Amino acid sequence: KAAKKADRETNEGVVRVKKEGNTVVAVQLACETDFVAKNEQFVKAADKLVDTVLSFDKKEINSLEDLSEEERKKLDDIVAETVAVVGENVRLLDVFKKPVEQAYVYEHPGSKVVGVVVYKSNNPETENVAKEIALQAVAMNPQYVSFDRIPEEVMKKMEEEFRAEVSALGKPDNIVDNIVKGKLNKYFAEMTLLEQPWIRDDSKKLKSIIPGDFDLIDVIRYSI
Repeated sequence: KAAKKADRETNEGVVRVKKEGNTVVAVQLACETDFVAKNEQFVKAADKLVDTVLSFDKKEINSLEDLSEEERKKLDDIVAETVAVVGENVRLLDVFKKPVEQAYVYEHPGSKVVGVVVYKSNNPETENVAKEIALQAVAMNPQYVSFDRIPEEVMKKMEEEFRAEVSALGKPDNIVDNIVKGKLNKYFAEMTLLEQPWIRDDSKKLKSIIPGDFDLIDVIRYSI
């Protein structure tokens, strides 16, 4: 039955996440309709996949490609069983399993998107900061965490484009440099988490709410 349905499009689904001890696990499970995505059996299947990935010996899994043949078969069997229950094509899109010391996990209502903030802080009150970062990531869908984490080749490509555009105006080199710098900052600020206006107060950038005793290690936004 699962094989016969395998060619059907799967544009709906859920993202489920779980933090247990020092490990965070999440899965993206897709189906055909929103009706099935809200089905209790479908959501339970996603949670079963999460628990199964959690049980694997590997400490870190970044994608389905990191799984052994045996591990993948265990997950595929759960997916096939789910197809039989819900009557739609079901696909496991991706999984991750990450070791963390401290992490805040936010699952948006509807289970379509989650935000995981991995951080380090000795101040228990900074969990509220981690929560704000997770909410921002879920709401604004940034591509990068900070300017220094933007790939060099991406930054270089945009700099070349802006420089060619501005140089055509015939301005002096020092003026061109300043204009290009401003354009780069503006362009990347919109897609960089820490440079975005804070969703609770757009007069502040998100980075302004992060205290000195808060070490932001990673931000993961997982959606379907």
